[in-house]
Amino acid sequence: MLTWIENAGIAALWSAAVVRAPQAVRHREQRPLWFAVVMIALAMSMHLEPVTAVLARIVPGAHWVDLTTHLFSIVDAAAVLWFIHGAAGRHRRTHLLFGTAVAVMAALVLLDVLGPAHARNRIAPSRSTASVPDAYWWVFFAFHLAADTFCGFVCWSYGRHGTPRLLRYGLRLFGTGILLASVLWSLKLVYLYTRSPVFAPLFSPVTGVEAAFMALGVALPVFAQIRTHLQYRRSYRGLERLWQDLTTHTPDVVLRPANRIGAAAVPLQLRLYRRVIEIRDAMIVLRNYIPPATLESIRQSVGRQSLPEHLVEAHITASWLTAALRNKHEGQKPHAQTANLTGPTDRDADESSARSLTHEIDRLLLVAAAYHATTTAPRPAGK
Repeated sequence: MLTWIENAGIAALWSAAVVRAPQAVRHREQRPLWFAVVMIALAMSMHLEPVTAVLARIVPGAHWVDLTTHLFSIVDAAAVLWFIHGAAGRHRRTHLLFGTAVAVMAALVLLDVLGPAHARNRIAPSRSTASVPDAYWWVFFAFHLAADTFCGFVCWSYGRHGTPRLLRYGLRLFGTGILLASVLWSLKLVYLYTRSPVFAPLFSPVTGVEAAFMALGVALPVFAQIRTHLQYRRSYRGLERLWQDLTTHTPDVVLRPANRIGAAAVPLQLRLYRRVIEIRDAMIVLRNYIPPATLESIRQSVGRQSLPEHLVEAHITASWLTAALRNKHEGQKPHAQTANLTGPTDRDADESSARSLTHEIDRLLLVAAAYHATTTAPRPAGK
């Protein structure tokens, strides 16, 4: 009844692998974790009925399908542990790890061949039913339990020293999924020992939740990128009216003529960066249209409004921009302005360029919000 959880989890894991594939191709350091996800998704998928039906047409006999699936899962567990070790920057004991995997696979084949004749490699509900020896399952589950537990703790312990927060959280979510796999193997060991029907229905939902956690950990950077893109879009639209009014009166500051087709091809972050530059350049032009006496009057007027401290400068800027646009529209002559009315410049900032841009966008959004609250700036005749 709860098989939908397993199907949904595996589907989510495959989806995460697909959306992360472009980054894995471009960035070498992201490939190990991506390969690990693909291997896990493959191993989980091989247990689904549609996949086993296809394998049954390729491999002669359901018994050999089961054995092939189990052998592949051993390779998968070893490969995942190897990949995770590499992603965590740890020394990978390749020969020891894959040598142990080969020994486990050989033991499984030997126990299968020496066991009584059986149609499937599955835990029989009763020990009287002919099946592979219990030793087969003890070896199989013990290897997975050890590999997944160790791999989960590596993911959780990774990044305590200077690891980027997003990568750290992603690996810990992924590690939680792998530790849930350890819970699954523990449940199967208990079932093997007791043959109690209570445990078997838990296997499928635990597998689904395990896959969902791993998918979430892998897809976390994608969610962050989507969130960043939405923030850029909100900022771009939030500056629309301010940019439109300022550049209408100062068209020379526009970096290039408006072109919808060309603009669509430019990344949103670059378009936002251009909009910020054009607004700042327009402010540099317009500040020459605001006399010192008017500026001082604006400061006093805003000071009497009892605004929150972080909004005072934004309202002052919005007010002098409105006055400057009006003065320019009325044909007043510009005068050199010595006061810095455009905010901090790159020389004033000690931050990285990305953080400095984010700070400038936030500042201009406050100005835009204050500008929207003022009287609509006049436009040139005919507009």
